[in-house]
Amino acid sequence: MKNRTDEYWALIGQLSQPPKRLEGTVDRARNRARRSRFLHRLATPAATLAAVAACFVLMVNAFPTFALACSGIPIIRELTAAAAFSPSLSAAVAHDYVQYIGQSQTVDGVTVNLEYAIVDEAQAVFFYSVDGGRFHTSPDLTDEKGEAIGGYGVSTYHSGQPAEADNLERMTLDFTGGYTLPDRFSMDMYIMPEPEPLPDQMTETREEAPTAAAPGASVGDDNPDLWGDPREDPGVLRFTFDVTLSPDRVSEPTTVNVNRWIELDGQRILVDRLEYFPTRTILYLGEDPENTAWLRTIKFWFEDGDGTRYDDIDGSLSARGEHDSKSYLTYYFQSFYYNEPKGLTLCIDKVKWLEKDRTHVFLDLAAKTCPGLPEGVEVGEVTRTGDFVEVSLFAPLERQSLGQTFEGTYWDPEGGEHSFNRWSGANRFDDNGNEIGYCEEIYLYDYPWDTVELALSYTSLSVYKQPVYVPMTPQS
Repeated sequence: MKNRTDEYWALIGQLSQPPKRLEGTVDRARNRARRSRFLHRLATPAATLAAVAACFVLMVNAFPTFALACSGIPIIRELTAAAAFSPSLSAAVAHDYVQYIGQSQTVDGVTVNLEYAIVDEAQAVFFYSVDGGRFHTSPDLTDEKGEAIGGYGVSTYHSGQPAEADNLERMTLDFTGGYTLPDRFSMDMYIMPEPEPLPDQMTETREEAPTAAAPGASVGDDNPDLWGDPREDPGVLRFTFDVTLSPDRVSEPTTVNVNRWIELDGQRILVDRLEYFPTRTILYLGEDPENTAWLRTIKFWFEDGDGTRYDDIDGSLSARGEHDSKSYLTYYFQSFYYNEPKGLTLCIDKVKWLEKDRTHVFLDLAAKTCPGLPEGVEVGEVTRTGDFVEVSLFAPLERQSLGQTFEGTYWDPEGGEHSFNRWSGANRFDDNGNEIGYCEEIYLYDYPWDTVELALSYTSLSVYKQPVYVPMTPQS
C-alpha cells in the first residue's frame, strides 16, 4: 500500500524553504539602505517581498489546506467540489475541519485513493476516488484487535462523473446509540471493476434487443438468485486501509435545550433539543406513550429571527427510528455549527402517522381489493406469471413524497414470513403526456397464494396550511 502522507510532508518540507533567489534579500536591502536614500527606495519592494515569503512559509506550516492549494495538487479543489452540494460539508472544509488520510492502493489494475475524512461524534464522511471501478457495497470496519465495528449505517454520494482518480466520491457512516469511531481502525472497501469493452464495441455501436426476464426474476442486480452477501460476488475486489484519526480534531456538539410539548392532530410530541455538529444538526423529539398513533415522518424547515429560511436544500433531512417504538423521533438536518442562527424557529407543515390499532391490511390478489389502505391509495393492477406477482398501487401525484406504503415484511395465509426484495415508484402519465398520479409497484416472488398480509408504513398524512411554529428556546 502506498501512503501519500510521506509525499505530503515532503511537499511541506519543500515549501517551508524560501526560494534561493530570496535568500539574503532582507540583508541586502538593509546594506543598500546605508548607501543612499535612492537605493533604499529600490530596496523597499525587495524587503516587502521577503516579508511575503516569510508569511507564505508560516501559512504553509500552519494550514495544510493552504499548502495543498499552493502545491498545484488538484485534489483539494476536488474536495471542495465534492462537498459543494452540502452546505454542512462545505462549511467544514472552509473551516479546515478536515482530516487528511492520503492512502492509495491498487488491486488488479483498479486504484482506490482514500483521501480525506470529516469526522464528528455523529458521523464520519470519507472522500475517496476509484480509477477503473465502482463502489460495490458497504465497507467493513474492524478495530485494532480485529473485532468487527458495528452500530452504523452507510450512504454514498456519487458525482456522476467517470470513475477517475481526480473525481472524489463520498461515503457517510452514520453512527447510532452514542457509538463513535475509534481513533485507529481498518476499513475494507469493496469495489467492482468496470467491465472491459469488447473489441467490436470499441469500433462500432450495435443495437441489440433487450434481454427478456424469466418469470419470477428480472435482469441484472434485481435477480433474486444473485442476492446474498455482495462481497462474495465474482470479481469483487477488496481494498484494506488502516486509518488513524486525530481525536483533537473531533469536535463536541453544541446543545440547545428546548423541552417544549406540542400537539399535532391530537397527539402529544415533545420537541426535546437540538445538537449542532460540524457535519449536521440533529433534532431530538419525544412522544407521549398515551398517543394513539406513531409519528412516522415530519416535514419541516427552520427560520431565524431575521426571517431567513433554512430548507432541506441538500437532501440532508433524514430520520431514524427507535428501538422501542414505530415512531421516527430523531431527525438530521444541515449543520448550524459554524453559523448558529439567532432566534431559531421550527416550522412543521407535514406529518405522517401510523395508527396503533391499524398496522396491517389484507390484499386479495384475485379480487384486487385491499380495505384499510391510506386515503387516496387504491389497488391498480395485479399481474401473475406463475408464482411471480406484480402489484401496482395508484395514488394522487402529491403522494409521491410519502415513500413506500408497506413495510419490508409480509405474510402468506399459512403464516410464512417473507421480505420484499424489490420496490419501485414512478409518476403516471396519460396519453398526452400529462401527469395524472403516482404508481407504486411491489413484487412477490415464489408466491402461489391469493391473499397476502401487509404491514402498513403509514395510515394518514396531515398537511397544514398554517405551519406549526415551535420556538427553539427553553420552555419557561
